[in-house]
Amino acid sequence: MQKFDAYIRNSVLMAMLLVLLVLAGLDFLFTIFDELGGTNERYQTADALQYVLLTFPRHVYDLLPMTALMGALIGLSVLASSNELVVMQAAGVKTERIVWAVMKPAMLVMLLGLILGEYITPPLDLRAEVNKTVANSDEVVLSNFGNWQRDGNEFLHFNAIEPGGVLHGVSIYSFNEEQKLNENIIAESARYENDNWVLENVRRTLFTQTDEGLQTELTVLAELGWDVDLSPEILQLMIVDSDSLAISDLYFYARRFSEQGQDANAYLMNFWEKALQPLTTAVLVLVAISFIFGPLREATMGSRVFTAVSFGLLFIILQELFSTIGLVYQLNPFLAVLTPILLSGLLGVYLLKKAA
Repeated sequence: MQKFDAYIRNSVLMAMLLVLLVLAGLDFLFTIFDELGGTNERYQTADALQYVLLTFPRHVYDLLPMTALMGALIGLSVLASSNELVVMQAAGVKTERIVWAVMKPAMLVMLLGLILGEYITPPLDLRAEVNKTVANSDEVVLSNFGNWQRDGNEFLHFNAIEPGGVLHGVSIYSFNEEQKLNENIIAESARYENDNWVLENVRRTLFTQTDEGLQTELTVLAELGWDVDLSPEILQLMIVDSDSLAISDLYFYARRFSEQGQDANAYLMNFWEKALQPLTTAVLVLVAISFIFGPLREATMGSRVFTAVSFGLLFIILQELFSTIGLVYQLNPFLAVLTPILLSGLLGVYLLKKAA
């Protein structure tokens, strides 16, 4: 029996590796062509190639569930086409044991996904985005992008951030409890030292409501201390999409947004999508196995591959649909992410029981 397990495991694992090689290779080529189309005098071919290489691990991470689905289906299809699965079952190998044998390489895919998503892709994506914005900038040291953030009753905007954490073009709007503007600070730049921000070349305007109306007081300062709960590391993470953040960073952002009274569902949605990716992979592999023992038992290899791709795309569409519905109607992010996974899992279990 151990030999049967090893044979099934190795067949499925090789199929998964082959699928990953093909999908990742095609994705790599398309990404290069797309990125080269955005080159200019500052952002040159070498910069584009570096960006593609740095973001490539994230693309691999995104492809892993589809890789597991197609790899399991193709690996088992090869065994089914040569009647090896029939021989194994005739020799007393139960369907549950075959399922477990196929799940072993799927676990390797899950582990790879956790390592890539949590430890490898986030820093590489951050470096890629910083390098790209630096290359596209008129000034060599600047990363030009605008970003709004909230800290209590303060709303702040900065135009650019250097890789070292220096901010440029800082605007701060402070509101009172009645949501009326009482202070506006515009600074040319801000530097972070000794765990505190120092604004430079500051124009500070105070707004005071009196019986005579709104009064303003302008003060020009060379430097001004700025007490805000935002470190350079947090600000640098803002230049990447939430899809590129690690699971721990997504949870941190979601909690921060909730503490600020802001809608954190988008971060929670991404958090649960990444946290539940191992379960997604396992469910897709289960569906692949159920197809082989169920409706695709007598199908051709081409039909099986087409079915795998079609179901994978359908699953992605369902995920996007439930995520969008969850964000629009403020549904529980965990349930919005879990629902398509449960539906797919129930389908796999139903097909396996029907084929038994």
